[in-house]
Amino acid sequence: MTVPRSLISTFRRRLPLIGVVLFSLSSPLFAARGPEPPLRLPLEPFGFQPLSEQFLLAGSSMLTIHYVDNQHLLLTFSARHLLKRLPDEPEDDMDRTIDAVLLELPSGHILARTTWRTHDHGQYLWSLGHGHFLLRIRDTLTTFAPLANLSTSQPFAEHPFLSTDNRRIAAVILSPDADLLTVETVKRTPAPPKPKTPLFGPTPVEPAPEPPVVQINFYRLHLPPESGAAVKSNFAGVAHSRGTGGVPVTIAGYLATVDQGHRHYAFDFHSYAGKVDELSPFDSTCRPFPLFVSHSEFIVFGCRAGNAIGAVGGFNMRGQEMWEQGLFGDFIAPSLVYAPSSGRFALSRVLLHSSAISDQPISADEISSQTVVVYQTDSGKQILHADCTPVERAGQNFALSPDGLSLALIHANAIEIYHLPPLTPKEENAVKLAQTSAPPENDLPVRFVTQPSPSAEEADSTVQPEAQPANAVAPTPANTATSTSDSAQPPAPANQAPAAASSDAAEASTDAAQASGDPSPEVHRKPPTLYTLPTDKPSDRPANSDRPKDNPQ
Repeated sequence: MTVPRSLISTFRRRLPLIGVVLFSLSSPLFAARGPEPPLRLPLEPFGFQPLSEQFLLAGSSMLTIHYVDNQHLLLTFSARHLLKRLPDEPEDDMDRTIDAVLLELPSGHILARTTWRTHDHGQYLWSLGHGHFLLRIRDTLTTFAPLANLSTSQPFAEHPFLSTDNRRIAAVILSPDADLLTVETVKRTPAPPKPKTPLFGPTPVEPAPEPPVVQINFYRLHLPPESGAAVKSNFAGVAHSRGTGGVPVTIAGYLATVDQGHRHYAFDFHSYAGKVDELSPFDSTCRPFPLFVSHSEFIVFGCRAGNAIGAVGGFNMRGQEMWEQGLFGDFIAPSLVYAPSSGRFALSRVLLHSSAISDQPISADEISSQTVVVYQTDSGKQILHADCTPVERAGQNFALSPDGLSLALIHANAIEIYHLPPLTPKEENAVKLAQTSAPPENDLPVRFVTQPSPSAEEADSTVQPEAQPANAVAPTPANTATSTSDSAQPPAPANQAPAAASSDAAEASTDAAQASGDPSPEVHRKPPTLYTLPTDKPSDRPANSDRPKDNPQ
């Protein structure tokens, strides 16, 4: 998962060197690089050729690696093949071919391969878990399961999922457990004609274009029990925003960030059923940004000085901040992958020699490295630290196995497989405790409490999955009531940092617990209780009775 642009935009300032909140640099949690990988598979035998550094650093999706299951990998990369001219092809298309290779571990034996033709350099592949993948070709999404269909003549056979003719897919976001899909689209409009340059006088200044309205569709995903069958989905709701991204959301509810004033923030979990759970507070000099790493745990990026991201903390749904530690150095392009069943996640950052503007192009001279750290979610323990080369700004060149016991990444023109230590009894108990504390799942519409109702133009632009009787789950009153035209509740915001001016919907959702006006008075929850034992009880959580009640909407 790539962290949304609104969060990345806060990385443009130079990060100060700050102290770790909980741990010293001498802690074993901050040990240097792990051992050399026991398994190394060179890329050249798979047909891989060196990639353009320009595209890699610009954020193009050029090279991906995903686990299909714990013993198989799916490797994809841009390849040089002859392209047949297509009739009526848009002038702005950037056609290329992608080779996809299914690999067996540990042998590296090629089990199947195929080639796709894409029409841009954006992200084209997402893992849905349990061997299923989502593929984007222009504005059409399909699913496939190569290992499940390996015995057939078409292991990469695609099942239709979603297609849109009058809108362009701007972003695709999966929840950590891959059970909630967010698809963001914008209206496809022709490029405006360029103004004529006058023979005399100043050149006219083109007016700044209006930001497009982003439509956000939510789908609950259901993986089929039978091998090779299509992924099923429920349409779960629709929202609109002025920017792409997405809020911290699960199939049960979403997180709202509450500004309590004086650099104190709190988090509320809003169930779609209307229940609100008050969670642990967090101190930050900038508006913090939370991201779920499982159904019941989330991490928060925050600042310790100014607006530079310099800290990350781990939180659970029992109202506890589990750990907090510093992030050092100038960096851009943070991205994450998850293994919720093991209570682990991996964070990648592109480290720089000096500060840079995150949305601007960078050169190889500005890059220090791309580093990946695997964390144990309940304790913040850093299990492994490794580097990726070549540096890929898009961040799909590393992956965690479903069981969380191995990390695969691209390094020095090879796939390197790091074996991670098994969970300790304490960590196993922490994972079980996290699973039992997850909010109950529901089939209610994805709704946010403060976003205004969409306009008539927006209401007519709903993108629905194309007709697929074999794939789509039968509609229920819960998921049909959220069509834009029928929704009585305001729809959802985008997954952008709440302070981002580009997303009015994001501001609305993360301020869901506050009235749109003055911040809450200076009365705050008690400081967070940091814990390390998975046996800690909910009664150990910080008291919330002194927190000011949120104003009704």
